[in-house]
Amino acid sequence: MYLDKDARERSFMDQTQRYYASGGDLAALFKMDGFRSRVSFEDCEWGSTRLLLAAQRGMCSAIKWLLQNGADVHRGRPVHRETPLKAAVYYNQREAAVLLLDAGARLDDFSVFGRTALMDAVYQGSINMSKFLLSRGASLDVSDKKGRDPEDYAHSIKSWPGSQRRKVAKLLTAVRESGGWATYVAAPRRELLALRHTLPALRERGRASPSSVLVHEVLFLRADVPDDVFSHILKYWRSDRDYEACDKFS
Repeated sequence: MYLDKDARERSFMDQTQRYYASGGDLAALFKMDGFRSRVSFEDCEWGSTRLLLAAQRGMCSAIKWLLQNGADVHRGRPVHRETPLKAAVYYNQREAAVLLLDAGARLDDFSVFGRTALMDAVYQGSINMSKFLLSRGASLDVSDKKGRDPEDYAHSIKSWPGSQRRKVAKLLTAVRESGGWATYVAAPRRELLALRHTLPALRERGRASPSSVLVHEVLFLRADVPDDVFSHILKYWRSDRDYEACDKFS
């Protein structure tokens, strides 16, 4: 019998807590039987830690419990040098990735397959996961054994026209050309600030019409609203460059 996600997490937590209470080591590796209700806690050289499984499946309550009880945030599937963070990224579990990064997970470790977490997001064609990792400090400069940084890697993957991977490749190129994530995200806000300075002259020449939104008129045209107040308000505005702007994490 297969269980839904919540039931699987409850089953996993129950077995994990009983295992730990009996003296079990949370760093031990084990085999698992897919998405069934049973998990076999057998030592296995090719196995994974419980934290990696929880990250892979987005079991956030389990991740919190494991970390609170001393699970190693970097240890996942040693034979592949796969970390819990990389598993969360590969399976698009953003909330799990947040918890792991907040616990000190390293962003730029390479797996035995030669990919960092950002490269995993590229491989999966996940624009928002790529944005998230960049916002948390993922490097565009680390290189794999073939000398490819994440941007080179993105362009090297064979992909069909219009695919998500191509879109991610364009994102990385744009971020690099902007000088980094912070300047890439800030660019639309700087453009609006520049527009504020030129808008009165554009109005005078008839090249800009009044806005029907009163707050726009106040922010862009009132001289008693200083630039620092305008810029502060813009911090709460989200453009499509902010990963939080997307309704669905994909």
